[in-house]
Amino acid sequence: MEDFFLDIGYKNKTVRFKVVNPEAPLSTLMTNLRHAIGEDGKLIFDFPSIDDTGAPLDYFFGREDPEVHEIRVLRPRIGRNDMTLLDYNVQSGDKVFLMPDPFPG
Repeated sequence: MEDFFLDIGYKNKTVRFKVVNPEAPLSTLMTNLRHAIGEDGKLIFDFPSIDDTGAPLDYFFGREDPEVHEIRVLRPRIGRNDMTLLDYNVQSGDKVFLMPDPFPG
């Protein structure tokens, strides 16, 4: 299997990540990304747990819809099915975004 890379953008920063298993559930990939450490020994992305209003935050992957040029959320679960990058036709080398999503607390 070829190496699978994603360009992940968040807060004006884009980082290329190697995805070991593109068939893993999106929730697993997000958990791994939250704990990813760079060469400097620090977390690569800062994931605040609350927004400016104090609402708790969850994070999702998003991808630009080429037809309307809007970011669409890649839901980690639809019904009882865990979704993967492949379910959303995300290919190696594609750019995805980290999207904070406040939820009522």
